[in-house]
Amino acid sequence: MRVDEKSFRELWRQICLLEDNELVAKTNPREVFDFPPDEKLDGFLTYAHVDDNKFVFEILAGAQIVGGKVKVFPASYKKSKRIKRGDVADAEIKILTADYSVAFRDRIQMIGDRHVDAAREQTRLIKTIDIFRHPDYPDDVAVYFFDDNRRPEILWVRCKSVDENILTGELLIEPRQDFNLHAGDEIKFGVAQVNAQNILIHLPR
Repeated sequence: MRVDEKSFRELWRQICLLEDNELVAKTNPREVFDFPPDEKLDGFLTYAHVDDNKFVFEILAGAQIVGGKVKVFPASYKKSKRIKRGDVADAEIKILTADYSVAFRDRIQMIGDRHVDAAREQTRLIKTIDIFRHPDYPDDVAVYFFDDNRRPEILWVRCKSVDENILTGELLIEPRQDFNLHAGDEIKFGVAQVNAQNILIHLPR
């Protein structure tokens, strides 16, 4: 299955095998390994997470497929190579078993320690807003803005925190209509049902 056929929820915090010869060919091995392996690699073992609002795959190891099994060549702990999801949308991907999580437990902990934003992390746990997330920037969600005198408008908002089902976020795009809001403003929004369908709507103060 390809990367673009998997959702944020399926991939987030998973150990993923990216099988992509083009990716291997254009990756400088010295950005990944202290001592690059002599063997030909078929792809990379990666950890899927959110880095500075971008959905990325961080390389944990080189991978060689031998008889249907994955032979692993661990990457350097001193180096960090991240691949944006949008750059490998066509790559073949497999989610690996929990055994690999144990093997790379310390490295995953190091990655988590780099990105301590507990408030934003809580918004990533909300499954009901997954369908509104940008595939490459999962903190960014599509929110409807309504006004009695204007047409509904959909704008991108970056999630910051959640409190009792009410989300707070930053408006990323300047509205085309005058909602008395501007890009960069902090807004409140939440899930509402309209015509038997869930949508995210702006909640005016």
